Amino acid sequence: MSSDLEARSVHAWFGKHHALSDVSLNFNAGSVTALIGPSGCGKSTFIRTLNRMHEFIPSAAMAGEVLLNGQDIYAPGTDVTKIRLQIGMVFQKPNPFPSMTIKENVLSGIKLAQLQVDNQSELLESCLRRAGLWDEVKDRLDEYGGALSGGQ
Repeated sequence: MSSDLEARSVHAWFGKHHALSDVSLNFNAGSVTALIGPSGCGKSTFIRTLNRMHEFIPSAAMAGEVLLNGQDIYAPGTDVTKIRLQIGMVFQKPNPFPSMTIKENVLSGIKLAQLQVDNQSELLESCLRRAGLWDEVKDRLDEYGGALSGGQ
């Protein structure tokens, strides 16, 4: 079976702390993979290396290869935005962009993917209804995402 996403000998550090050591894993097309382990064992760190979020953490470093369809996502000149359109990450806790409005947060994926949507208002309402938030935020769409409560 071919791998669409492959991690080869991935290492990750936070300063001098070697958090991941020589991790290799293939993710096959159409499959679902669960990473299970105790808190602090490196699951989130590993996932952050797969979509190039690890490099944004101060003092973080990474070695090894991550290949998407055979191409190294860490190669110079790689468009990180395009990588993240193909390799997503679901956080344990919601993380709205604090400097973007509630509306901008909900529609950010469409903007990032450079998609044209004629019915943004309808899409916005539909998404917020499915999340159970429409009635709570419909009059606050232009407030910053940081204004949402933890439960929202």
